[in-house]
Amino acid sequence: MRTSTISVLTLAVALLVPFANARAADTADGVDEAKAGIAKSNGKWEAAVKAGDAAAIAALYTSDALILPPDQAVATGRAGAEKVFGGMLKAGAKNVSFHTENVERAGDYAIETGTVAVTMQPEAKEAQMSSGKYVVVWKRQSDGSWQLHRDIWNDNPPGRTDAAGRER
Repeated sequence: MRTSTISVLTLAVALLVPFANARAADTADGVDEAKAGIAKSNGKWEAAVKAGDAAAIAALYTSDALILPPDQAVATGRAGAEKVFGGMLKAGAKNVSFHTENVERAGDYAIETGTVAVTMQPEAKEAQMSSGKYVVVWKRQSDGSWQLHRDIWNDNPPGRTDAAGRER
């Protein structure tokens, strides 16, 4: 009886160790890897806005992404992303700056919360700053890159936040 109990315990430990190690990677090194990938993709997003390139923004999203913009219908996939952000660029978006506040990771998904500052300058008008906050669910791709999978944001009330989008 004692031998079979030891065998069962040994088997249980052998089966659980890989899962414990995978969970440790998600909570330590995995979060750092996700943060680095997210920062890289956010940099590409910011550069695409400066270039006025909605297609480049859309390429950062998964093919089955859901984009949930304020006061608009849900947009789906890269085509939906290109339509939403093409409209934003046509409305005069000139600069976007993301500030990641927090990243959590679970396997091939990461959740980012943060603030955003946007410079809008419609044609023949003075530039205006706005700020907001967002939640993005990122999905890790087979090549190790991170793409936006779910994206929702909203604006802060005018004059109540600093340049980074944090409440005063």
